[in-house]
Amino acid sequence: MQKTRRQILDLLKLRGRATLEELAREIGLSPVTIRSHLSLLERDDLIASEEERGRVGRPHFVYFLAEGAEEQFPRAYHEVARRFLEGFRVVASPDQMDRLIEVVAERWAAERAPRLEGKGLQERVAEVARIRTEEGAMAEWESRGGGGFRLRQRHCPASRVAAVAPELCRVELRYLERLLGVAVVREGPDGRGSCSYLIGG
Repeated sequence: MQKTRRQILDLLKLRGRATLEELAREIGLSPVTIRSHLSLLERDDLIASEEERGRVGRPHFVYFLAEGAEEQFPRAYHEVARRFLEGFRVVASPDQMDRLIEVVAERWAAERAPRLEGKGLQERVAEVARIRTEEGAMAEWESRGGGGFRLRQRHCPASRVAAVAPELCRVELRYLERLLGVAVVREGPDGRGSCSYLIGG
């Protein structure tokens, strides 16, 4: 991202709200220059503005981060998830871990199940490939004869956690089985963040 726009986002993250004049003063550029950057950030739905009441003269606006701006700041979900799973592994019995996997897979699948209602197996496989792509897996599918299919995922959106918590791969397998309603076998990773599943057949 362009440096000045990055500075604006960082300042709004720290301060919560700021006027054009405050941003210009903090960054050290003219209000005209800052206004052009604010227009671009508003266009991209990264910031929003509202008129500040109680001022005399021309309307004054205050700027603040829009919801979409959160994606512009560092996140470490994988570290939190990894630590949680490592901690759970310490205190939980194998049966409790198995139960956790089933509960997570069941609830995850329940969120997507309406998209599969009334579809035959091939249609379900195609829809699951679309769902997994939306979830970041870059999935594609193919027929493999005998009524079976292969679902190939070119990217693992949870690779950082799965590397230390293989339970996530078991959750994904059970999730797919629940969505598809048939046996699913994992072919395993290929070393490039890709894994495949054999479905039915």
